[in-house]
Amino acid sequence: MTKSESIKYFKLFYETTQTILSSASLQVTLDTLVERAVAALKVKGGSLRLVDEQTQQLEQVASCGLSQAYLNKGALSSDRSVPQVLKGDVVCIQDAFDDPRIQYRDELRAEGINTMLSLPLEASDKAIGVLRLYSAERREFSAEEIELVSAIAELGGLAIANARLYEAEGVKLSTLLREVGVDLSGAPVAVEQPVCAFAADPGDARRSLEFFRALHEITRAILSTLDSKQVMQLIVERVTGLMGAKAAALRLINESTRELELLTSIGLSERFLTKGPPHADKSIQETLQGVPVLIADTSSDPRLEYPVETVAEGIASILSLPIVAQHRVIGVLRVYSAGRRAYNQEDVSFLAAVADIAGIVIMNARLYEKTQYDLSFWNATLGYLEGKKT
Repeated sequence: MTKSESIKYFKLFYETTQTILSSASLQVTLDTLVERAVAALKVKGGSLRLVDEQTQQLEQVASCGLSQAYLNKGALSSDRSVPQVLKGDVVCIQDAFDDPRIQYRDELRAEGINTMLSLPLEASDKAIGVLRLYSAERREFSAEEIELVSAIAELGGLAIANARLYEAEGVKLSTLLREVGVDLSGAPVAVEQPVCAFAADPGDARRSLEFFRALHEITRAILSTLDSKQVMQLIVERVTGLMGAKAAALRLINESTRELELLTSIGLSERFLTKGPPHADKSIQETLQGVPVLIADTSSDPRLEYPVETVAEGIASILSLPIVAQHRVIGVLRVYSAGRRAYNQEDVSFLAAVADIAGIVIMNARLYEKTQYDLSFWNATLGYLEGKKT
């Protein structure tokens, strides 16, 4: 993989992750998945189909770059149209218009498609759909290209499962409230997250590939578990390892006290963590303006709230990054190093990406916890009222 391709993969996967994780619309998620996959491989078009559990047909839910005539060619059967994909295999078919695994070969030829790459969308350990990418030219796909679009497909499958879970919980709550004459109206608002800037020449290809794979691991964890604490711990572990840092911590701003409350950390002593609560307005407060801040020398920088304790902990430099959600800073990601060090633009871009994703994790956790609380509250309330009637 060339340096520019590796950097592109890191950026494209991060931007796709942001759009999918911060969107309240499942359709936006599906459209984004196909568009970004097509852009990544520079192919003619793409489509995403989900398995209909009743008919076992592959139902079209999103597409990009394909004619309406081709999209309307007819129903696709899950057991006749490259069925190996629904067993979890990635299948690339060159000269697809002559391959018996293709259900509509004449239509494929008329559309000007030569090579077709099919990838499974999986959730809860089973295939729920197929992502297909179509090339006008006969071509092969590299292992790295397949790795990228497989990651995007996996992200999409998990996002679909996640969206279905939230939808199911919302339906439960709405149904429960309608039973007592309360109607929930209005849809949740999609949050647009700012995209961090990437340098024109951010670094080496190997490093970018490591960052892409780390983001993939983090987003996979986000979408496959409802345990936000587990995801937060994974974030600080990966950040510390990839940066070769001494420690890392995620903190959330308490709007009442303005303290930076600890969410999770790694590599910091109990003595340091209990030294006293850092405050948003006293502890590297420039981070609250939404920009990363580097404290290159903790022994002489006045922006630290606890300089003596920081030096005693063996921390020589700190990189502080804002966690942004709903267009405001809600917390900080801090990376602590034992020696004085600088960070290049690629490092900062990766860390800013992780910080943005952490913000989405926090907001998603709050949304889910609130839904669960509301459901539990109304169930208990209605149960109590029913008991009063009898």
